[in-house]
Amino acid sequence: MNKLYSQKNTKKQLIQLNKGIEAGLNYFYEKFYPYFYLRSNRATRDTCIATSITHEAFLRLWLYRENIHSEEDLLHFLKMQIKKAIHIFYSNPRSRFHRSLLQLDSIENYQEFLAGYEEDDDAHEDLVYLDKLDNEKQHQLDKLNKVLPFLNLEHQLFIRLSLQYSFNYERIAYYLGGISDYEVSLKVEKTIAVLRSILNSYEKINKAISNKKIIAQVELTDEQVEIFRMRYELQFSFEQISKQLHLNTTAVKKIFIEAHSKIKPRKKTA
Repeated sequence: MNKLYSQKNTKKQLIQLNKGIEAGLNYFYEKFYPYFYLRSNRATRDTCIATSITHEAFLRLWLYRENIHSEEDLLHFLKMQIKKAIHIFYSNPRSRFHRSLLQLDSIENYQEFLAGYEEDDDAHEDLVYLDKLDNEKQHQLDKLNKVLPFLNLEHQLFIRLSLQYSFNYERIAYYLGGISDYEVSLKVEKTIAVLRSILNSYEKINKAISNKKIIAQVELTDEQVEIFRMRYELQFSFEQISKQLHLNTTAVKKIFIEAHSKIKPRKKTA
């Protein structure tokens, strides 16, 4: 009985929607907004953007209401609007920095990230997958915090402002004053490129250092390996290395020379 009444009520609300009666839109808004907001928020991890995406989807539903003839049509329409909006979000340069961080951990493209939202039956797997992505993103942010002090002050400033203002270039430009939002976007893009280069090098270094054969051959201490990594791969000065490791510059140079003396004879015999 309740199911029959629900079907009749849904049909009635669809007719109102088709006729441009707002009560029809309100009915479906209250019924489906939480569901589509949750999907948007899972994909973007940003409550403000998720709210905008979901509101925009229902606005478009109102504009194209005459083409909706069943609840199935309505759900399909909203799903497509949400999906398109999320793709646009991940194609926007303002979100490129966050994508870059995720991609550094072998998440090749954001289409894979979005794929979990196309099948309703996989909701539980989606949540597990997103929890994994959150952990990976946090791991990348931890690595970012390690290298951030070695960026120049301007790059540090633009990264911090970008995170603070959610990559809203207009707000960043207004905060700084005397600079256009276009100039801000160029500065941020350049900074992202520098960060990606550093983080990619960091990843390669860790893979090389984790190779037990290399460590066994040269018999370096952990401290010596770290100094080599900073000196050759990150191209840090001895002063920067000493600051990072909380050692004086003389001690850093001494450790570097000792490590170098271990490697040099093995190169000759190789």
